[in-house]
Amino acid sequence: MTEYRIRPAYEPVVICFASDNNYAPHLRVAIYSLLCNRDKTRCYDILILHKDISEENQEKILSLENKQENVTIRLLSMEKWSYKLPKEVGYYYTVEATYRLLLLDDMFADYHRVLYLDCDMVINGDVSRLYDMALEGAQIAAVRAEEFRVYSRTKRAVFLDNYPYNVDNYRTDALGMKVPENYFNSGVLLIDLEKARQRLSMDEVFELLNRHKYTYCDQDVLNMLFDGKVKTLDITWNYMTFVEEHLRSGNVNSLELYRDLERKQPQIIHYVGRIKPWQDEKVLGEYYRKYEKEMEELDAKKILSL
Repeated sequence: MTEYRIRPAYEPVVICFASDNNYAPHLRVAIYSLLCNRDKTRCYDILILHKDISEENQEKILSLENKQENVTIRLLSMEKWSYKLPKEVGYYYTVEATYRLLLLDDMFADYHRVLYLDCDMVINGDVSRLYDMALEGAQIAAVRAEEFRVYSRTKRAVFLDNYPYNVDNYRTDALGMKVPENYFNSGVLLIDLEKARQRLSMDEVFELLNRHKYTYCDQDVLNMLFDGKVKTLDITWNYMTFVEEHLRSGNVNSLELYRDLERKQPQIIHYVGRIKPWQDEKVLGEYYRKYEKEMEELDAKKILSL
């Protein structure tokens, strides 16, 4: 099926995002924050998987590359795979989020590993430190989906094909996971593509993706595909804002559940949930607004030298 392969521009830190046109301005903030905190002695190869980002937004994103040494940004159309992906993904995901599964395709066969990042985040540290991390026999590294702590205690219903499970037996009975405690959030993923491709085929990936109606869409699929092959990362690399919300709530039970996850200087802040910092007030939203303001000021001066 694959007619071409994407080759690395150099020996880089490989970063991948996936976005639609609506998220493009916020993706740009994420990339800007990443570049602000990068190791300038390293090379960064940034890939953006998309289908409908407008030419105007593409130009704005590519302008981040201007005058940057050792940085390449490329936008890659995934439209040819649309017919194999779900048309609707429910919850508050976008269909474009499923593009991260395409990293397992031979199109990326010249890449040995990749760091995938969601668009709704800001990067406060140097991600090359994460990219270089030894996987110690695992095929993927990620942060656990720690919202399941409270879901488990409250017996919240999670659905597969509209059938309800509590969050614990959703992972074991519905998804068939052998190591359910390592169920991860898919917003930050360090993937050993070489080992994963040796084990998985895209036919298998697409079949699993389209087999059921999952609550968490391709996140569930990724957890099934990499069950038992996960290295758990410290939450500083995917500091999901609901953790901070619980810690600030004043609720004794919330503090008990999440006190051990508090990070004063998280490396990556992930604005999970329906409300985003560009829509309304959001915990830790000041970090997003800081980078957005800096970027807009540099835009106004037409100088993007980070």
